[in-house]
Amino acid sequence: MFTALYQIAKNTFRESLREPIFLLLLLVTLCLIGLFPIFSLFVFSAQEKLVIDSAMATTMVFGWGLAVLISSYAISREIDNGTALLLLSKPVQRPVFIIAKILGILAANTVFCVLCCLATLISLRIASDQFRLDYTVMGVYFGSIALAFIIAGIYNYLTRASFPMAAVITILVLIPLVAVFAHFLPYEGQRVGLSKALIPALLLIMFSVWAMGSLATALSTRFGLISNLLLCLVLFILGLMSDFLIGRNSLEKWEDVPSAGKGVLWMASYDFAPTELADVGKWEFPRTIDQGEALVVWSALDNPGALPEKLGKNSMQAWNDNDEWKNDLGDLPGRARKLAIYDIENQSWDILSVADEQTTVPADATGMAAAYTSYVFRRSTNPPRNPVGGNYLNPYPKKGSWLATAVYAAVPNWQLFWMADALANKLVVPTIYVLYGAAYVVVMNILLMLIAVLLFWNREVGKQIIV
Repeated sequence: MFTALYQIAKNTFRESLREPIFLLLLLVTLCLIGLFPIFSLFVFSAQEKLVIDSAMATTMVFGWGLAVLISSYAISREIDNGTALLLLSKPVQRPVFIIAKILGILAANTVFCVLCCLATLISLRIASDQFRLDYTVMGVYFGSIALAFIIAGIYNYLTRASFPMAAVITILVLIPLVAVFAHFLPYEGQRVGLSKALIPALLLIMFSVWAMGSLATALSTRFGLISNLLLCLVLFILGLMSDFLIGRNSLEKWEDVPSAGKGVLWMASYDFAPTELADVGKWEFPRTIDQGEALVVWSALDNPGALPEKLGKNSMQAWNDNDEWKNDLGDLPGRARKLAIYDIENQSWDILSVADEQTTVPADATGMAAAYTSYVFRRSTNPPRNPVGGNYLNPYPKKGSWLATAVYAAVPNWQLFWMADALANKLVVPTIYVLYGAAYVVVMNILLMLIAVLLFWNREVGKQIIV
């Protein structure tokens, strides 16, 4: 079984590289990425953002398109021309056949993504100056692509081997050498090197292409090229909008009680008015409460004592817990009812009522004078979405729908793989996030393989060639 799995996967990988469309899309992508530094000149110190955004978007879009095309060629065409029937007539089980096809296609997608990622690093190195480009690196980059085609042409003429595959293999050898050359080549006497911070974001782009490759292969067991393209396009758009279309109705663990724990505590708020008797769903974007330099203390009393003033710039070191105010939620004797945040600049406290907020409204208040602010909390490592739901009579968010939660988990969320915004804000993509992304894609690929096996289980593979 493993021998058949390996041989079919290897042949699928080789056939994918031999496809002219693979070489064509690879050439277009590499040339576009290499030309982006030219468009970044004189953009007021935003050349890095332009190159990164454009190169990552190009890699993602062309990689997804290539995944759909080669999966359709590898599955639909083999079913139509009888190759699949020939293989399945031998002691090759259907699950082995389809899983090997997926692995071979993923290997071909990996080659495409690795080359595009290296090209992105080189392109960013070329655009290291907003007024000048490193034409030496650019010339070597495009020269290596031209040299790869010359070598592939000579090899094809001498051996009659596949020109597209020879060109891809040659590019796969030359582009890493260009990357090494660009990394160590000084620019105006200074060592610039390739950007290491960009590598995690590029890995996430490659993970998204893997997911699309498995999805396209699973669909190609039942659909042709055009139908596969349309379905993948629909799932792509749905995945981009999943937070808005589905995620807002999924189950959210928002609570009106701030909980102790190790994760980051997020708080969202909304000013409710008596006129809002219907669902509003307009909470403020969540903000962190117990992380950072700000001093945050809690109290379980309705009317705690006064807080010390003038704690200075090092308020965390100057603070000492007392019977009424605690820095750690876990030290409270009961439910947190008051939250106090120390303003270092003004040397003052901002005290909030975070329990039974509506009781802060005077009994004789009417109209907008009866408005109050309600708070909800959530423990989460990653920034959560806005909570959904709430009205004046019941201000706390809805729990959401189990069905929406299941659909939200099943539909690939492509936004999770897009880190260009984080890079633009000079943020470092954590290694743990990349590992979570890898685990997410592995689980997704396993599920898609199972779906592909189920779709292919009773697929007729010989009907098309019966005359």
